[in-house]
Amino acid sequence: MLIETDKITFKNFFRNDPNPFISEKFIELNRKKVDRVIRLIDDSGDPVIGLVVGVKNGVVMSPFSAPFGGFHFRKDNIYITEIDRFIEQLAEYAAEHGIHRIEISTSPDIYNSSFNAKTINSLIRHNYHFTYPDITNWVNLRDLGGEYSQKNSREYYRQANRIHLAFSLTQDSQDKIKIYELICQNRAKFNRPVYMTFNDVLDIGKIWPVDFFKVETVDHQIVASAIFYRNHPTICYAVFWGDNAEGRPLRAMDFMLLNLFLHYKEAGFEYMDLGISTESGIPNEGLLRFKESHEAVSSLRYKCVLELNKA
Repeated sequence: MLIETDKITFKNFFRNDPNPFISEKFIELNRKKVDRVIRLIDDSGDPVIGLVVGVKNGVVMSPFSAPFGGFHFRKDNIYITEIDRFIEQLAEYAAEHGIHRIEISTSPDIYNSSFNAKTINSLIRHNYHFTYPDITNWVNLRDLGGEYSQKNSREYYRQANRIHLAFSLTQDSQDKIKIYELICQNRAKFNRPVYMTFNDVLDIGKIWPVDFFKVETVDHQIVASAIFYRNHPTICYAVFWGDNAEGRPLRAMDFMLLNLFLHYKEAGFEYMDLGISTESGIPNEGLLRFKESHEAVSSLRYKCVLELNKA
């Protein structure tokens, strides 16, 4: 059966985090958003799967304040029978502790594709249902050359280059505020929510590096910006990006994105996680088209839900 354990014991069994949003530092930063945090392991003595979740109003959630969550595991080639066993025991644990709903959102496949495939298969077979799957996008930086592969994207980048746009990573506090504000204006224009305040972003910077980028015109006007996390050894994560009304005709986004690719490839990253192109599962066609025409691959990210009978 599953038992609750403390974070030191849990970390002794699971020394590596499959993705940064289930790391102890991130969980602790957000623990006030739930009634309590619990760490579950099999009491067999040598657990190979674990789960850190938030509990609120009788609902178990992974994540409870993040793009995705999921399970800890000791190795990628775990037998699927071990996964089945843990998922069966999770339902038993929930029933015994008055929990009426379990929500688990899996990570994109670039973080752990084999384990994801087996887990999703098992969840389906154990009566979990799925909300509309989100379409998520990522770029393989290892295979990236020095230019876009699609003709139109290459031409847009050249147009931006000809007017001498400038791309840079900034440490200036006032620039960081302007970068965040530009993104908020962009999101408001396209009716896309911003779930983090500027101070929330700065708080994240206390647990892992947060990069602020800007694209400027020759007269130093910021026309596009981006905020990225460096929270994984090989994957950089796009938190926010956007342009403004002045930047769009200048092809500032086309210019910025290729520079971001080259920046992180040179820094040794293998993948760029561009996040989802959906809202509650409904595709944003323009955003999805932009990503796919700028080297991104689309795949699915699942939210799995199990409803239990209330006592």
